[in-house]
Amino acid sequence: MIDSNITSVDITIGANMYGRISDLPNTPSHVLAEFIDNALQSYRDNKEKLLSIDPSYKLRVDIDFEWDDVTNRAIKISILDNACGIETKSFEGALKLANTPENNQGLNEFGMGLKTAALWLGNVWNLETSALDEPIIRDVTFDLNDVLENSLKELFVNSTSCAHSIHFTKINISSLTDKAPLKRSLGKIIDELSSIYRKSLRLNELDLFVDGEKVFFEENEILTAPSAKDPKGKSIYWKKDINFSFGKYRAKGFVGILKDINSTKNGFVLLRRGRVVYGAETDGRYFPKSLSGSTGTFRYKRIFGELELEGFSVSFNKNDLQDKENLEALMDALRGEIHTKDFDLYNQAEDYRVDVRQKHINKIVKSHNNLKKKNEKVVLVTPQPNSSPEETPEVPITQEDIGLDTGPIVLGHLDDLYSINGKDYQLRVEMVDTGNDLVWLDTSKKQENIIICKINMNHIFFHYFQNQENAVVALLKTMALSKFTAKEIGNDSTAEMFDSFNEYIKEIKV
Repeated sequence: MIDSNITSVDITIGANMYGRISDLPNTPSHVLAEFIDNALQSYRDNKEKLLSIDPSYKLRVDIDFEWDDVTNRAIKISILDNACGIETKSFEGALKLANTPENNQGLNEFGMGLKTAALWLGNVWNLETSALDEPIIRDVTFDLNDVLENSLKELFVNSTSCAHSIHFTKINISSLTDKAPLKRSLGKIIDELSSIYRKSLRLNELDLFVDGEKVFFEENEILTAPSAKDPKGKSIYWKKDINFSFGKYRAKGFVGILKDINSTKNGFVLLRRGRVVYGAETDGRYFPKSLSGSTGTFRYKRIFGELELEGFSVSFNKNDLQDKENLEALMDALRGEIHTKDFDLYNQAEDYRVDVRQKHINKIVKSHNNLKKKNEKVVLVTPQPNSSPEETPEVPITQEDIGLDTGPIVLGHLDDLYSINGKDYQLRVEMVDTGNDLVWLDTSKKQENIIICKINMNHIFFHYFQNQENAVVALLKTMALSKFTAKEIGNDSTAEMFDSFNEYIKEIKV
């Protein structure tokens, strides 16, 4: 039976107020985030109920755009979620501007999100929703021009029957304002939404799709290296977990050092109630001087972190924090938590310099991954020899053979797939920092069809040859001499050739 209790909703606030919403300072990413907030809060409030009905349930939000082929500007936006829907008791309040919800401790604390977000983007928007266990779909449309011209104080609500199990909310926005995004800004919107909802994406709490593309959050790589004060010492993972209280204020998260300097990833991101409120934009991160140091220093360029804050209020559009004075005081107090004698994060960020070898390795790995097609396989067929020399059994090379005290540190690696004589192999090339030989094979994973080739980046060969052509010629000359020597001593085996190669390469000049 259709619930006919709600036939219209009160939208009284003053017509001029509605007309000014699109002038409010905001960004497309933060506006779209309001709809995601509503879906997340609906899910969190009803999580047990949703999972009891369907143990495999997963919250999903889809944001889709219709683009103008000429201007490449959005002409229609739709947001669909499979959360619990808007219940009867909340429906009227959800449509009334500045109607603070009963529970304002969640993400929709001001009662402003849905209405202001929709009107910031477009002059016409339609809401369609069904709440779980309420067999009714409600549908209402807000047309700003109609509201202003006719001084409307209420909107008609259309209701239709549905199954008890139906639950969703869908918002269609049209007659878009000049704030509507351009297609070229879609990548930035995706990046910023992934940043805002990093915690939900990490926890696998949310599947978010924007224009058909699933949104992921890519973690920043954290530096692992010896202390700058002891370059030959043990490597340290330069990340410090934070759980700090200062009066009514609290900061929880981490501070770390970026593996590579990156001006779009340094600085701090501030979260509240599980979502980013400051620093989602690549140019809007927080740089407290007490933690980041002075602008332009290596410390400023390398230190980054995430801090979830408690005790602070936010602006109504949830993209800024109030009470900046106490925020700075909290950061000052936090400074001592990060800097200790045994974990000197500040000085490490300022004094550490990337090994030149590591820069070259990063460049090689990046170039290799950019050029390589995913799962590309190279087919190799070994030519048959003219005669059949006596085979020498392969002897796995151990760490003792190559003079290693402990396992070498892997500075970078490449992976490729090969089909060798009809059998598939994965070749992993590991660039390491220790050893007597230039190159050797690790057969420890042979049973898994994985061949590991280790290259010693600390070998004298890399000091001899700064010129690429010279290096290639030296390698070819050494290979020729190694093969000749192996034949001369009457044991033309791979092992003999490898041994000769690793000895000769130390001496070969171009």
